[in-house]
Amino acid sequence: MQILASRFIYPEEQENLVDILSAFRDTAIQLSFFKHQDFFKMEHNLIKDICDSLNISVLTVHAPTVDVFDSDFLKVIEQIKQVYKTTLITIHPQKGDRSLALVKLKEFASLLEESGIILAYENFPSSASKRKWICTPRQMHSSFNLPFLNLTFDTSHLDSPENCIEEFKAVFDKVAVVHLSDVVCNMQHQPLGRGSVPYQEFLSYLRSIGFKGPVVIEYMQEYEEQLLEDTKKIATLFGCGNNHP
Repeated sequence: MQILASRFIYPEEQENLVDILSAFRDTAIQLSFFKHQDFFKMEHNLIKDICDSLNISVLTVHAPTVDVFDSDFLKVIEQIKQVYKTTLITIHPQKGDRSLALVKLKEFASLLEESGIILAYENFPSSASKRKWICTPRQMHSSFNLPFLNLTFDTSHLDSPENCIEEFKAVFDKVAVVHLSDVVCNMQHQPLGRGSVPYQEFLSYLRSIGFKGPVVIEYMQEYEEQLLEDTKKIATLFGCGNNHP
């Protein structure tokens, strides 16, 4: 496994991208986008050029809020692959019917498989079921029977974050990416060690089973300084490295 930091990029930050991304110089990261409508406002070739100039490897991308029901779903996925040169894409499930979503994904199967794309759907708490067509890791594990459909296992989105190891064991064969952060008083993506996620035991378990995917440290943006510190500390502690491959 490799330990990465996550960095969301917003349209209003584009004029200061060099300053913003300099903190991640000589590392591998997950590059993340938030709103669907903002994605097409971004100068993606510029973002990639700045990453290259800073020796930043974009190993995986967190897609914006787009899903298989959207008319430009494939356009977003293809642009991520073409510009950022990665085929490992985390995606949030959006509102819709589960059966219809799976039918649509099957329609796109040959195209996505030929492109080598891995769509790693991120889990959410079961309480999100009214606004997501699929939520929990076990739902995803039992529903995903196409080779390009995998999971992004997010510890802070679990119904019981303290049981993350047992939850991971139930779905491990379909997990492509891990998002690692803590939960404090129902606030997600908090710095590790502040809440109920047994992150050291979890990382030890991932190492013991030879997990090959990226482990992405993902905090709320106000904790970016600690994000960088924790990413380096964890990478050193577990001998994984977070430097440019």
